[in-house]
Amino acid sequence: MSIVRFLIALIVGTLVLLVLGFILYAMVFTGYFAANAEPGAGAVAKDPPEMLFIYLSELILAALLCVVIGCWAGVSGAIAGFRTGAVFGFLLSLAISLMFYGTVNYMNLQATLFDVVLTTVRVALAGAVIGMVLRRNRTAESPAVVNS
Repeated sequence: MSIVRFLIALIVGTLVLLVLGFILYAMVFTGYFAANAEPGAGAVAKDPPEMLFIYLSELILAALLCVVIGCWAGVSGAIAGFRTGAVFGFLLSLAISLMFYGTVNYMNLQATLFDVVLTTVRVALAGAVIGMVLRRNRTAESPAVVNS
């Protein structure tokens, strides 16, 4: 995988995560999460949130997805990227969400598990886009792989 394709996949993956995160969390399900917050959760939430750290978080997640999809799993294409992203997103989100549920009074269990679903969808779709970008890379660099 070339560094240029990695960087393109990283940028596109980050944008997908950011846009989907904004749509799902800030627009569509804001009321749901507010209704399922634990008492006092507002005292721990930053208002307004520090966007720089949200951007960095999504960038790091996209970088991790690029490494998992492009290097470790060795897959490419939208479907393979979607599957890999879904499994990776589900397991990572479930582990982190359950840790937070067990240690922080922020959301009830229903909202915690719904957050896992939303994160799985976001990471799966970002994985699909990353897989598409990395697929073009393999096709362009080694046409023999496509024909074999």
